[in-house]
Amino acid sequence: MKAKTLAVAMLCATALSSCIHQLVIQSVTRDIYPGDRPPHVIADNNGTPAGGKWLANDPAALPPSSSEIEKIKYHADGLPYGIPSNYAGIITSPYSPYNVLDCQNTKPNQKVWDPYTRKPFYIPRTYTFN
Repeated sequence: MKAKTLAVAMLCATALSSCIHQLVIQSVTRDIYPGDRPPHVIADNNGTPAGGKWLANDPAALPPSSSEIEKIKYHADGLPYGIPSNYAGIITSPYSPYNVLDCQNTKPNQKVWDPYTRKPFYIPRTYTFN
C-alpha cells in the first residue's frame, strides 16, 4: 500500500513540476519577429556612433501604447534604456516616435544609437531563450 501511495505521489510531483516548468519557459521565451526585421541599432564607439546608416522617420508608423512608454528606465548616466518587446532581439526606441529596432548581437547595458533620432540609449536587460 505504501509503495502504491509513493508511486502516485511521485507521478503527481512529476506532472506538477512539468506544468511549472512549462509556465516558466512560456513566461521567459519571446516570439520570433514576424516579417522582415526592423533596422539595426548603431553601435557606440567611445561616445560616438560607430558608423551605420541614419534613417528618416516613417510618418505612417504607429507609436506604442502609452503604457509601454511609461516603462522607460534610465541608466546611472541619465540615458534611457530601450523598451523591451515580446520579440527576441527586438526593442522599441525610448525616443519619439518610438521606432522598433533590431538589437540582435548586442549585450544588455550596451550603449547604442537610434538610427532614426540619432540619439544614444542602452540595451535593456531582457532574457530570451529563442
